Amino acid sequence: MSFTFELSQISGLIDLKRYRAILCLDGYLPDPEFILRLELPVIAADGAANQLISQGVAPDVVIGDLDSVDYELLARLNCVRIDDQDSSDFQKAITYMRPRELLPCIILGMTGGYADHILNNISIFNDCDESIFLTPSMLGQKLTQNDNFSFPLNTKLSVFGFPKGIITTKGLRWNLTKSQLEFCGINSCFNRTVSETFSVTIHSGSVLLLTYLEGIIDAGAQGRTP
Repeated sequence: MSFTFELSQISGLIDLKRYRAILCLDGYLPDPEFILRLELPVIAADGAANQLISQGVAPDVVIGDLDSVDYELLARLNCVRIDDQDSSDFQKAITYMRPRELLPCIILGMTGGYADHILNNISIFNDCDESIFLTPSMLGQKLTQNDNFSFPLNTKLSVFGFPKGIITTKGLRWNLTKSQLEFCGINSCFNRTVSETFSVTIHSGSVLLLTYLEGIIDAGAQGRTP
């Protein structure tokens, strides 16, 4: 499955110039035009290479135990086999990229497939050196320090402890004041911005910020309390 992103949707929220590569996992990937327009090295985690090639995108390198790459592609792709059953292809790719200064990166394909696979990907993302991930209609980023964001008014977002953090927010419909968030536990899901500036003060720990990239019409958009 592929989906469409406009580059302007992303560049209006974050500085894309700070990312050094694109890491594609074998999940939902955006249309190839989005990947090509970023003009960054493309790393494929094992079976993601099949999707990329079918969409006309040649990865610079394929990392993993290579049990999912189509056999006929192996000979014509730059592949690095890592036989380690104690780590996933996602982890193998990050281990390869870190000493080569390809982090932080933009991670694609985090979602798609079974729930345990998605949860495992999110767990691994916790150790990805200020990288971000993009899934259908959503941007994910880990916050470890105070930050300010310029989001369109009424942007829908969620904040989760990652794995836990104490934060204060300004600019949300339901602000948090020294609130402890924890996964699994109490979190701020389906919140909304009420000003053009949204700020997060992190008193301790870290959080995962999930921002919707498209306008979502629901009860929260109308100012109703869920």
